[in-house]
Amino acid sequence: MSVKKKSLFMNIIEFIVQEKFFTGFLGSFFCIIFYFFILKNQLFFLNNCKYFLYLMVIFQIFLYLQYCAGVTFSKKNIFFISSLIFTIVIIGIINIGSLWIFDHLNH
Repeated sequence: MSVKKKSLFMNIIEFIVQEKFFTGFLGSFFCIIFYFFILKNQLFFLNNCKYFLYLMVIFQIFLYLQYCAGVTFSKKNIFFISSLIFTIVIIGIINIGSLWIFDHLNH
């Protein structure tokens, strides 16, 4: 029974490593820890670098798409990528519009 569980565990680990989930997870974990230190102002060489933070967010989104969702930037996925970009733009417009409305309400 113990050998069967160990074999199942090793098969799961092998699947994760082969599917590159582990690489995506480590990259995302690094980005999250890095954001935490930037937001807590504990990295003194990056005190006011908000553009670097935006770059790291874009890098993390790329990691999620590449390693976790399995999206590659090729011609066969152009419809999926364009619909994803369109959805992100629409959600961004809705969020920015809502924030603008809430900011300009005078109660």
